[in-house]
Amino acid sequence: MCGSDHGARSGRALAAEWLSGDFTVEGAPDLSEAAGKADIISCATTAREPVLGGAWIRPGTHVDLIGPCKADMREADDDLMSRASLFADSRQTTLHHIGELMIPLSSGVIAENNVLGDLYDLIPELIEGRKSAEKITVFGNGGGARLDLMMVNFISKRLQSEQ
Repeated sequence: MCGSDHGARSGRALAAEWLSGDFTVEGAPDLSEAAGKADIISCATTAREPVLGGAWIRPGTHVDLIGPCKADMREADDDLMSRASLFADSRQTTLHHIGELMIPLSSGVIAENNVLGDLYDLIPELIEGRKSAEKITVFGNGGGARLDLMMVNFISKRLQSEQ
């Protein structure tokens, strides 16, 4: 929850709504400070410019970038994208379609082989996700119905194979 005072107020309101006895939720007026303390960051914005700085992220953090679904949208800066082990929901529909990956690919900050896998690789455990407790991991999600269809397809195949 970052940005203006309105953003901080919205963050506090959302935290109060989600508060449960199982975990602590709170709004954070300073995104860089909060990001530096987090184990897991889920960023869901409509940002056109990065809002999450790689310098803020400590080793071992996992970052979900679930907002950018268009070619001109980004949540993470080049530093974060170059430091992390990168994963995507689907290589086919994200690498050259969402700004989160397209922009650093086109500028040479990352290469296609820096995206180590997608859900087609991770779910059936064809590849290993996090390789060390110190590694930063980033999951870029292009979103949309294709992710839902991908999960239905996977679950359907798994159920058929178990019968």
